[in-house]
Amino acid sequence: MNSVSRKNGNTALYNLPSLYRGMYNRIAAKIGCDPSYVSRVARGERRSNEVAKALQVEIQKTWALANGNGNSNHSETRARKGR
Repeated sequence: MNSVSRKNGNTALYNLPSLYRGMYNRIAAKIGCDPSYVSRVARGERRSNEVAKALQVEIQKTWALANGNGNSNHSETRARKGR
């Protein structure tokens, strides 16, 4: 393994901080708003469907990477198969 091993073998959770780092900046750049606005939407202080959707997509990608699944669209693929 390239990453630091834990006794239980679960290294994915220890990678989450580095995966989440910069999330608000990435979303803000995609949407064209300020990262602080993304943060406020995430905390529930402001409402924006566009930012909320972007947060959901980015979090799903991050969890997919943390779980060792390189396909960040895994849940979307499963949903399409179920139709």
